Amino acid sequence: MSSESHELLVVKNLSTTFTTMGGPLPAVADVSFTLARNETIGIVGESGSGKTVLSRTIMGLQPRTNVSVTGSVLLNGNEMVGASEAAKRALWGTEVAMVFQDPMTSLNPVMRVGKQIDESLRVRLGMSKNDAKARAIELLELVGIPSPAQRYMAYPGQLSGGMRQRVVIAIALAGSPNLLMADEPTTGLDVTIQAQILNLLDDLKDRMKMSVVLVTHDLGVVATRTSRIVVMYAGRIVETGSTRDVFHRHRMPYTRALLESSPKVSNASHTRLVTIPGRPPNLLKLTDGCSFAPRCSFATDKCHTQRPELEAAGEPGHAFACWNPLPTTTEP
Repeated sequence: MSSESHELLVVKNLSTTFTTMGGPLPAVADVSFTLARNETIGIVGESGSGKTVLSRTIMGLQPRTNVSVTGSVLLNGNEMVGASEAAKRALWGTEVAMVFQDPMTSLNPVMRVGKQIDESLRVRLGMSKNDAKARAIELLELVGIPSPAQRYMAYPGQLSGGMRQRVVIAIALAGSPNLLMADEPTTGLDVTIQAQILNLLDDLKDRMKMSVVLVTHDLGVVATRTSRIVVMYAGRIVETGSTRDVFHRHRMPYTRALLESSPKVSNASHTRLVTIPGRPPNLLKLTDGCSFAPRCSFATDKCHTQRPELEAAGEPGHAFACWNPLPTTTEP
């Protein structure tokens, strides 16, 4: 079943809990958001905030055992939560695809890159061997790899990190998916190559009319490439809104801490980065209060005992979860 509604992805009250030796670990807790067709949103947060588990849960890539998933993920009208492996496999590659953080863990090091694209085309789309090879070379050219016919025969280890990531993107695009999940797609690449990969994703999104979920710890990555941002902490959404509102009218202290810890081009060379005090929470030992309270200079007793829920911030679609929000600021 598919839907032609404005919303391609509808995530509602989604929770992912792992069973561990230490007890239940709520990696994602009661997350809700929507994604329109041809829209790009950013999911941001520190390591351990739940953003990668969220993206994998949306894809239906969670482990088969020791995990409980509740809530709903409607992808183009198809329910992913509770779907059979066969139903999810029918959607992977054609409705949704993922670009993972490290291309060397996504690519088979002893298989030529062209054959790895071929495999996706033949399995997902049922192409013949010759048609799959021709299309694979087209995809290599599409993602900006020079001499694509020659690169088709290369092994992953013969390519640079940026080239390997382009191959991973080519594999993800092989089935012309409606939604592309990009999980830290520029980690480990130098700044120039990062910009090239992000520009490529922007260009491909427009050319292929896809929606994109950009998962990252770096707010600078999503600053000019997303229409909306979802800020996560300890498995929950703590602020969400348009990119402009989150950057310039943020209310949650954690959002400000993320912004202040991001490197800035305007800083002098060798400027020491600002760090967020304290450590991320232990998800096995969460309290009833705000998870950020132990690290927050604005926290009061109420913050340590009662968890705030998301509330509207005034601007359409902008919401935050904080008992002592930052004052509204005038946009520069």
